[in-house]
Amino acid sequence: MPLQILNAGPDPVVIAGKVRDSIAHELPDAEVEVLPVSPGHFEIRVVWAGFADKNRVQQQQAVYKAITPLMTGDAPPVHAVDKMECVVP
Repeated sequence: MPLQILNAGPDPVVIAGKVRDSIAHELPDAEVEVLPVSPGHFEIRVVWAGFADKNRVQQQQAVYKAITPLMTGDAPPVHAVDKMECVVP
């Protein structure tokens, strides 16, 4: 019988897809890459023309706004963004 870890949480690859979809929905026409680093931890890279008129903090705030629902509540699937890169094409 294979080892089963109880309460391991949702599959990080599935959650990465949800993070990517949330950002793509909030930032239309953005190119979004999300890599799961470990359970609940992700690296995010977003290339979006809408960043052109924003400073770095505003760019990151736009991304965090998109994923806030995944970072709130009693047992959020996203605990941390270990690295975020916001790029103007």
